[in-house]
Amino acid sequence: MIELIAYGQRPTADNTEVGLQYTLDVSNAGALSLTYEVSKGDDVMGRYSPYSQTFRLPFTNINTEFFGHYYDLNISPLDITSDLIARFNVSAKCLCEIRIDGVPIIQGSLQLKNVHLKEEEFEIAVFGLEANLFQDMKNKKLIDLFINEAGVQSIDYDITLTGGNVIDSFDLANDATEGQIGAGVVIVPIMDYGFSQPYGFLHYENTSTALSGIGVADSLQPFMLKPAINVSYIFKEIINQAGYTLNDSAFLSSNAWTKLFMTLGDNMASVATRGIQGVCVAKPDTQVLNSFSVLAGGGNAFTVPFNAETGSGYSANPPLLYDEGGYYDTTTSLFTAPDSGYYNGEFHIRTDCGSVNNTVANYWFGVDGANYNDPLNGSSMDMVSPQYESGNSSSSNTISDRTLVWHCFLEEGQQLQCKVYCNIYSPGGGTSGEFKLLSAGTFFKVTSTNLVNGIASTPNNMPDISQSDFIKDMCERFNLCIVGDHDDPSSLTIQPWQDYIDLGTHKDWTDRLDLSKKRTLTPPDKIRKKFVEFSDLEDPTKHNALFENVNGYPIGKYSQEIESDFAQGTLSNSPLFAPFQVSPVPISGGWASDAPDFLIAIQNKGDGSGPISEALPKLFYHNGMKTLDNDVTFFVGADPSTSYPLCLNFYNAGAPMELDSPLLLWSFQYQASSWSTTIGWTPSNQTYFARYYQQFLLSIYDDDARLLECSMVLSPADIFSFRFNDEIQIENTPFRVIKISNYQPYSSEPCTVQLLKKISRVPSLVLPDPDAECTLNLSGYTQDGNVIFTDPLTGVTSTGTEECCTGHGLYWTGTNCIWNHGEGGTGDGSNPSDPILEDFEKRNYLSGVGGFNSVKTLRAININPIQGEFSTSGMNNSSQAPSTAKDFVFYCTTQGSVAGSATTNGIDVQNSAFDLLPGMMCRFVLKVLSIQTDHRSASAGAFGETSFKVWTFVSKNIAGNITTTGSEQTDFAQDDANIGTRSISVGTVKGRTPGSANHDSGVFISCTGPADTIVSWHLDCSATFIDLSISSIEPKLILLENLGKIMTENSSFLEQE
Repeated sequence: MIELIAYGQRPTADNTEVGLQYTLDVSNAGALSLTYEVSKGDDVMGRYSPYSQTFRLPFTNINTEFFGHYYDLNISPLDITSDLIARFNVSAKCLCEIRIDGVPIIQGSLQLKNVHLKEEEFEIAVFGLEANLFQDMKNKKLIDLFINEAGVQSIDYDITLTGGNVIDSFDLANDATEGQIGAGVVIVPIMDYGFSQPYGFLHYENTSTALSGIGVADSLQPFMLKPAINVSYIFKEIINQAGYTLNDSAFLSSNAWTKLFMTLGDNMASVATRGIQGVCVAKPDTQVLNSFSVLAGGGNAFTVPFNAETGSGYSANPPLLYDEGGYYDTTTSLFTAPDSGYYNGEFHIRTDCGSVNNTVANYWFGVDGANYNDPLNGSSMDMVSPQYESGNSSSSNTISDRTLVWHCFLEEGQQLQCKVYCNIYSPGGGTSGEFKLLSAGTFFKVTSTNLVNGIASTPNNMPDISQSDFIKDMCERFNLCIVGDHDDPSSLTIQPWQDYIDLGTHKDWTDRLDLSKKRTLTPPDKIRKKFVEFSDLEDPTKHNALFENVNGYPIGKYSQEIESDFAQGTLSNSPLFAPFQVSPVPISGGWASDAPDFLIAIQNKGDGSGPISEALPKLFYHNGMKTLDNDVTFFVGADPSTSYPLCLNFYNAGAPMELDSPLLLWSFQYQASSWSTTIGWTPSNQTYFARYYQQFLLSIYDDDARLLECSMVLSPADIFSFRFNDEIQIENTPFRVIKISNYQPYSSEPCTVQLLKKISRVPSLVLPDPDAECTLNLSGYTQDGNVIFTDPLTGVTSTGTEECCTGHGLYWTGTNCIWNHGEGGTGDGSNPSDPILEDFEKRNYLSGVGGFNSVKTLRAININPIQGEFSTSGMNNSSQAPSTAKDFVFYCTTQGSVAGSATTNGIDVQNSAFDLLPGMMCRFVLKVLSIQTDHRSASAGAFGETSFKVWTFVSKNIAGNITTTGSEQTDFAQDDANIGTRSISVGTVKGRTPGSANHDSGVFISCTGPADTIVSWHLDCSATFIDLSISSIEPKLILLENLGKIMTENSSFLEQE
């Protein structure tokens, strides 16, 4: 027996969720057809949610009552007032379930599609409850999470911006919110939003004599920071407020999820504060506040004694008095500022001049500091801006109203009071006359504030993002599956695809096959996409903008073209967030750090222009509390701290990055502060793609992937117990179900089932190309610069083959595949080749930061990118050798005759070698200006001794052996008399490979000054790099009869397949 159970849309008295239960009449049960389908790759809404084809219900009494007589055009839903008859809203969800012989096979919602008047039938469709998740969020924004049904915004999540509260929020064991909503939900991390003066950036400097920057109290104020909120908390709140609950899962309780935070307030220049509650006070218990009479030679000063903050003013003018925050003292008539900031308000007065009697009244009224100064005597006054309003009244005036709109900046604890000063005099020498200040219409208001610190309003700092878009981003980012419980579909289990698949049950459906129907086995091209592109958004903050300007894409982008002539379209995500990068808090000069383990995000442009309001929200991991080395102490306001929340784009509980550290990038790339001791030297193999997508996509893009479409006879029990993570065995092959269509629960007709062959492969950081010569999977990188390849069939790891290495754009040493060469590489600590990101040439490169690089062909490679360079990259189409010519500036400071390395910022400890791998050569022209800045003995030169010299060098790497020739070009020398011996040289660095073998792999520039001197060096550098190693791999060119090469329109040579 088939049953369609539906619940009225009007809640009953004892159930606020659903209305009366109806068992609707189904006339043709055989017409009911259900479909169960895995979501598409670009659709996360309603994953694994069943739905029905439309079917019809007859006009029976029970059905017409349930649908509110919707067929009758003469009855409006508003005309139905009986509690016994349901009103039916076609735009609202209606809960229902379908049962076969008592077994529920679908639970969800019912939608009325059409009413067929001639046939007297309702046409409906039923959708699984999971499909309603995003509909239930409707158009709600993230800020709506904090607004109740009465429209009141919660203040429980707000944080009072004091130094103590900010420091308290650092630790996830603490709760600094106003409403104590939970430990570690809202924090205020240290990030640079561009407020600090005079440099426009946060800095810390420890000279031999003093501290400066945030090492000094009150340099970093709480208002310069912004809150961040825990992502798992927001995610759960969205699900719960949509009417669902979340089941526990390994992922939802993992550090990769629970330690994830989202920055707030990125789209505003400063943190949004709640401000103080308004004030309106008056004196309603007397008609006349004060009377001013004629005085000889002087005036009358009067402090208005407002004494009421509730009820209403005299004669209900003003109609409402209030002071919820208790900021106005009715005993002293003083308003006290609770926090530092800008205050705005109004001072209203009503005057009666009817008794002035041929005299003149000059009066002033205003809002003043507690110490009043006589405006007539010309003494200095501490008045707010604008200053006192003044008036002039004579006997012709009667009652008049005046308003002063005031504003001022107040420090916390400073006070204001309302003053009236009046001087009445008679031009003819009379002594009578009176000027009255009336109670009705005289009152003081504080209308708004813009506080320096105040109270950070967490809801008002939320990004302008819809709840559904937020959930969708998280589902795409972590490849989450949303599955409802069979017993309670509103109870959701949400976990990554691989976790979900691992919990599946093995079932043998071989005997369900209808062998009389056709079975089709096809390649999965129709569910493949030609391009796979996952990325975060571009962002104007310093490190993101520098990377994007040089490379043309956000850091961490994953991009791959699939080698298939039949796949179409692009598999991509719809990101809401920008990448998160950090760097050490610098010294005032901005180029070095006295606290290199104090890593913070720079949430401004980094050019000293101050705060910005166009930054994008970012995700980061809270890695615990980091205690600063070398007894470094910083201050938030006047409160000191020696530790801070370590916020990074990977999680390893405060330890440096490891191979298995969850990383918030789609592919691994070096970033700002890579190579620091806090981040470490080990590249993570657990990017979004590698951790959450590669197994999912390998099952589709693997060369062994197959789609099977067949007919099966499935029982209600099969459907009831079926899960999409089940491993379905057909004969001797395991499959996963992609779609079950045309399942007719009250019929013996077979349904159509589409299955994808289940494939288990070893991890791969990129989708393997089935047509490539390499049969190994690229599975990781090691700290020592080597690449890990894995045999997909045996699981055996190795350093690969030359075909695998060069095919991924990496470097083959003759015995090993390496991705990282030398002690750094590019003058800014980055390396020329960077794993994973594939361009159209399938070669992977990391560009430097800053500067400008132009290309003469899309095949050009910027060899050894350098911060601040101006360069041109091209390729010799005959030899296929790429080259780059560049101009850049290096700096160095030498202490005595010890050589120092020249770098982009003059820091000798920073790795500064240029990669020069086997088959590469370079030339340097160095125009060197050096100036002595100090000496250690009286005979060692003098301050200002200057030298200008020109040096040229040529270096080349032949079979792992680097040789360098060069010398000073003495014709250009311009030296002072006592410069001593100053020289430039080009040295060699080694690359690390397994065992004891070391190969020359790079060169660096060093400076040497005279003994007992300190010399500052400025090097204008011109360099050309040529990589002949690429051209040494002879392509399979198609030749003419005369052995000439065939050039295509894009200036490349035609090759054989």
